[in-house]
Amino acid sequence: MTQLFNKFYIPEDVGISSVAIAQFLKECDEINYKLRTLHIVRHDKAIAEVSKYPFCALDKRLVYSVSKTFTSTAIGIAVKEGLLRVDDFLLDYFPECRDLDMDDAARTIKICHLLTMSTGHGVDTVGDMCNGIRPWPEIFFTRKIVYEPGTHFVYNSGGTYMLSELISRVTGMCLKDWLQKHLFDPLEITDVSWDQHGDVNTGAWGLLIAPRDLTKLGLLYLHKGVYNGIRILTEEWVTEASYPHISTNRQGCAGWGRHYGYQIWENSPGSYRADGAFGQYCMVFPKMDMVITTTAEETDGSRIFPLIEKYILNNITEQPKPRDAWCYQYMKNVMNQWETPVVYSPSASYLMHMLQGKEFDLRSRTSDEKHTLRFEIGNSRMEFVIDEMQTIHSSCTVDLFGETTYAIEIPSNSPLIGDEQRNRIWKYAAHHSWVDQSTLILTICWQETGHSQTWKFYFHENTLTLIVTDGTKGMFELSGAVSDRNVRFADMIFDGAFR
Repeated sequence: MTQLFNKFYIPEDVGISSVAIAQFLKECDEINYKLRTLHIVRHDKAIAEVSKYPFCALDKRLVYSVSKTFTSTAIGIAVKEGLLRVDDFLLDYFPECRDLDMDDAARTIKICHLLTMSTGHGVDTVGDMCNGIRPWPEIFFTRKIVYEPGTHFVYNSGGTYMLSELISRVTGMCLKDWLQKHLFDPLEITDVSWDQHGDVNTGAWGLLIAPRDLTKLGLLYLHKGVYNGIRILTEEWVTEASYPHISTNRQGCAGWGRHYGYQIWENSPGSYRADGAFGQYCMVFPKMDMVITTTAEETDGSRIFPLIEKYILNNITEQPKPRDAWCYQYMKNVMNQWETPVVYSPSASYLMHMLQGKEFDLRSRTSDEKHTLRFEIGNSRMEFVIDEMQTIHSSCTVDLFGETTYAIEIPSNSPLIGDEQRNRIWKYAAHHSWVDQSTLILTICWQETGHSQTWKFYFHENTLTLIVTDGTKGMFELSGAVSDRNVRFADMIFDGAFR
């Protein structure tokens, strides 16, 4: 598997139809399912890798709660190394919390309860953690316990954070560094990053990893803990982690999430997945010897499961299918269409001359946030420079690609945006369009978050109004979701004037 993605095989050779893969991609487009990347590996042969322009399979992606499966994997490695047991009481590793005023049941929470989201809490503890001022373990232990630990599933990202801090305490290394040594290096994964709270990785979210590399995690589990002949996890751990331990009380989608393992969701019976918000999935199908990985930008990522059943699972065969050059060409044509760059109609305004080199002072309407904004303008190209630290290069005819830190916040929808996110360089693709003489729209695809953003500029004499809208706004407003101070769905609005 070392050269897994250096060679791609004809799908029919492993019992999958090229036409079925093409139809799968086409129906995603037809139902407006915003699939960004797709990987399919069967019998250790890569048969499909495709990215929707302007995304790339080699770029890291914010995979949201897929992070949780990596965190539970770290626990599995620690168990293998003899550093802890899943039946250990969590409080034994947090002695500073023993004298806190907590429910008696909180003292009986075991590591296995964290792994199966059955800590006994009635609601996720992560909100109180992110909004509180006390140390996060103290907040976790002192939240009200509603159920006997081990008996009731409640999705609890705060519990997964506790697993990350547990790794830090028993290994002397942060979660990412522990995994780099014991997981990422053996999987030949060289480029990952992970959000932190203080010196502790967030665990439940915040991992950035390439879709190709995410597929390797699925292959590790498919092969019962072995990758390229190296045993990383015990076979017993893989069996236990992927076992459907607890009912999710219909919190998962019908038929594809009725039970939960160790930070792993049940798929259709007999298979399982790492699962992240907006459609980040790494699906393992042991009986079919197959891994399917997808990234997406969807409010309901589970819409893809019936398509996987319809086009892949229901048509797969144990024996190779007959090769057909026309079918293979059809699939490749569809994939090529997915990766074809977009060309936009050119647009212009007389303001382009007047804005050249001009600088605006921007002030938020809803907070004390302030910025400076400068325009640098060519023919089809523009540069937007914010606070001399965030620069967006754009064209009105094609997407321009670049990297930048940010001053005006980018869409990530993390429950905690810390220094790791704010200080790193983010990849983007951007284009702009003059809607009329005084209205400019800049569209930015933040490739690593998977989300888009539009900056709408309304110019009037020596002033402007800038409205920044995250692509997730439209995904959530129809469902009535309300943003809080950690997750933003609302627009950012700035008023500006010439310096």
